[in-house]
Amino acid sequence: MEPLGRVIEESTPYRFVFKTGIDNPVALHDYVFVEVNNFEDGRLEKVRVLAEIVGLSSKNPLATERLTAEQQVSPYSYKLVSAEVVGYLKDGRIMRPKVAPDPNTPVYRADDEFLQAFFSGLKRRIPLHVAMLLNRPMVRVPIHLQDLQFHLGVFAATRAGKSYFAGRLIEEVLINTPFPVVVIDIHADYVMMDRLVKDGRHGDFNIVVYYPPGAPKVGGVTAEQRELQLSPEQLTYEAIIALLGTTLGERQKIVLRNILRGLKSEKRPFGLGDVTVLIRSKLEETDDEGRPVLKGEDRARYESLLARLEDLGEEVSLLPTGTSISELLAPKTLSVICLNGLRSRVQDAYASIIIDTLFRYQVSSKNDEKNFTPIFLFIEEAHRIASEKSGGYAVRTISTAIREGAKFGLFMTLISQRPRNIDPDILSNIGNYAVMRITNQQDQNVIENASESFYHRLIEDLPGLNQGEAVLVGPFVPLPAHVKTLDRRTVHHGVTPELSNIMERINEQLKQRETGKW
Repeated sequence: MEPLGRVIEESTPYRFVFKTGIDNPVALHDYVFVEVNNFEDGRLEKVRVLAEIVGLSSKNPLATERLTAEQQVSPYSYKLVSAEVVGYLKDGRIMRPKVAPDPNTPVYRADDEFLQAFFSGLKRRIPLHVAMLLNRPMVRVPIHLQDLQFHLGVFAATRAGKSYFAGRLIEEVLINTPFPVVVIDIHADYVMMDRLVKDGRHGDFNIVVYYPPGAPKVGGVTAEQRELQLSPEQLTYEAIIALLGTTLGERQKIVLRNILRGLKSEKRPFGLGDVTVLIRSKLEETDDEGRPVLKGEDRARYESLLARLEDLGEEVSLLPTGTSISELLAPKTLSVICLNGLRSRVQDAYASIIIDTLFRYQVSSKNDEKNFTPIFLFIEEAHRIASEKSGGYAVRTISTAIREGAKFGLFMTLISQRPRNIDPDILSNIGNYAVMRITNQQDQNVIENASESFYHRLIEDLPGLNQGEAVLVGPFVPLPAHVKTLDRRTVHHGVTPELSNIMERINEQLKQRETGKW
């Protein structure tokens, strides 16, 4: 094997610089290796040490601002390449060398087979193939499903490919395991995942799209569609307050809490209509002389509470019988909670309620070994739901779920283009990162501060990533890597319309209309 170059300048066990010919193709984030005599356990052993290319520059000592004939300059041109040591393999583990490569040590380009050994994945941790190594299309970078117990953040600027990446991960989970996946889908990005990109439908997994009552349905959906019904009986008091989306006075809160407690104590299904009936009957109560029992400020409180509950009823249907959470958790099934077209406040409230309900369900079913199953929950627009500005209920719900959820089998993926708006306590509980192009300095700083593994060099790479490229960091990958998302099998609905195609269609229609006039 011909060497790519040779080590020069000062080297350490962690970094080295090598010189290579100007015509040798060398790409940023590609991989090379050197052979060193490593000292370990009291003996010397020759090992192949893998290193990632992290810096490139071209030099020529003769080149100046003056015009110089190319034939005089070219023979003296060369490249200086900085490489960061990854390590060497020993018994399937990546080990750090204790010695630096000597000056003039040959540097070789790592072949795919050698490189794949570092990204082999552990079968017992369920490796999923979501991405390939940047510059190496034949080298797959596995994501270990087991390590999603540390949760995952998928962060990127708009149109950088975060939902596409999440969709590929969802495909892999559902095709390779029997576990259920639930997606809180704000923009209807995942509703077409029963269809193949190449046309037709697949039978690899089931997909059910759930819409809240009154929510607009997405055109062209061929998957099974159901109504997502919520019942006050299923909800906590805080959840109902979140749906109201308004600040109640302390006495109004006491009234509502007492009514809900009374209805739940009757051990029968009840809906929002039952709550408003009780408030209305209280307002209609009279004394022996036919005068209203409620007067003054008390009456105003009840009337205001009734009006707010009636307004809620126009936006959200809370029926006596709600959708069973177990229905969302059928094996090998993708349950898409489609909130597209609803007001932001209602979307946020529904999302918080679903997260809270799933977490409480997992806590209650943890000891049922026969029926217990983990849930993989994907949350779009996480910066809205998990923001301090979204309200106490939402933040407490997600904070509790992401802090405690893993031990009850709730593995969460937060997807966002504005990680800076996510509550710091929630962000600190994310252990895995798939970060695509991000140019905002605040977002970069938040990611760097929240993750122990996302060091500054990786942050500096983020603005230069192309669509679909990502930096993967965390225990869910064998080692930090720059990757490109593999092609999806299923349809990604979150694609910006092609204006040229639409323009051609409309122009053709106009042409036919004009022809028809004659």
